[in-house]
Amino acid sequence: MNKHITGIVAAATLLGAANAEGYDWNEARQNLTVKRQSLAAVAAFSAVGDLNGLEKAFDNALNNGLAVNELKELVLQLYAYTGFPRCLNAAATLEKVVKARQAAGKEDLTGPEPQKIPAGTDKYELGKKNLEVLVAGPLPSHPAAFIQDTDTFLKEHLFADIFARGVLTYQEREVGTVAALAALANVTPQLKAHMNLALNVGVTPKEMAGIMSVVKDSVGKKIAVYGLKAMNDVLAARAGK
Repeated sequence: MNKHITGIVAAATLLGAANAEGYDWNEARQNLTVKRQSLAAVAAFSAVGDLNGLEKAFDNALNNGLAVNELKELVLQLYAYTGFPRCLNAAATLEKVVKARQAAGKEDLTGPEPQKIPAGTDKYELGKKNLEVLVAGPLPSHPAAFIQDTDTFLKEHLFADIFARGVLTYQEREVGTVAALAALANVTPQLKAHMNLALNVGVTPKEMAGIMSVVKDSVGKKIAVYGLKAMNDVLAARAGK
């Protein structure tokens, strides 16, 4: 067994211990940088529609040095996973927080502006190329789907229109997505899929445990344990490849 697989198995054992009373959630949280803790908290509160918690999470994120445009980008991306009502409420909450901080004389970083896709770009192929980075392998063009346009919308919109905007890295986008899907708690196939994508772009198993620690503090222990169990399944499946 090589070191990579050994590390995955060890992490799976660690995550599987989350039901035990001795599991150290605080230690797990320290595996994430402060920036990623902030992204995960914003995503979790946004996903469940807890606007009071989200307001505090936005304020903490800005205090921790995140740029306004980074938070705007996360809010925009999450609509693809949690729906426009959650997105619009989160956008209004972020605007409220930013304006209150401005009125209080606080100066927050603006951050980079999103990139625009050049005119004439084949957005389907661009989205497919971006998704191939996330899945770490080639993908077919226009594979058959029960609702065919789901493939088109995913490639042209989510992985081209949104993921090609920059501002956040793929790792940061997946940290937010995993936190949001874990907080929703009833989308296991999508949660596991994005856990795999996160691992493919370099998010570590320990960082994933950190995300679930943030989810615990944001949404509750039961939901966080559900997320850790899903991660345990993902790590076990990857170790068995």
